[in-house]
Amino acid sequence: MDGRDAARAQAQSQAQSQSQAPGRPPARVLDADVVRRVPGGIASRTLASLGPAGIVAPMSAEVSIPPDPRAVFEQRRAVLPADIDVNGHVNNLRYLEWLLAAALAHSEAVGWPLARYQELGAAWNVRSHNIEYLRPAFVGDEVVVRTWVSEMAKVSSRRKYQVLRPDGVVLVRAETLWVFVSRKAHALGRVPPELAAAFPVVADV
Repeated sequence: MDGRDAARAQAQSQAQSQSQAPGRPPARVLDADVVRRVPGGIASRTLASLGPAGIVAPMSAEVSIPPDPRAVFEQRRAVLPADIDVNGHVNNLRYLEWLLAAALAHSEAVGWPLARYQELGAAWNVRSHNIEYLRPAFVGDEVVVRTWVSEMAKVSSRRKYQVLRPDGVVLVRAETLWVFVSRKAHALGRVPPELAAAFPVVADV
């Protein structure tokens, strides 16, 4: 045994004697040559022998938190001959219909169908639309209409949309400013807290 081996044996003996307690197993001391560095931390080839599963927590390179399923709503549509205009691609007004339909379906999905608004005596009315037509869609194409609420204020809500192909290419980008209106007074009304809470606000997607 050379000097380094003797020092190592002495260090192991001291560590075991210091950590030994009545009724408790001695501490395990690992040689430096069995420890290797890996991305994300220090791992050892002997970790599997340290004890029952659960003593050593597994390492993960990335923690993924799933998004709130209420936040971003999607509808899939197949482009039909009736959707096509004289230029051979989807009519601009058809996109607008798809956007409004997705907004209504999103509201229903989070527990606010049309009947609930009617019971409340209120409704969302469109104040303004802003639409960018970026690329065309044709008969037989499959498109995804995606929508989410980007702002929720006292009497209004801003909703954003994308129409995209399944490969992620964006065909249309849009946003609508909705205002909350009392049907009886025909005037702006305050958005109820339970309604605002139903739509998680997403700044952008």
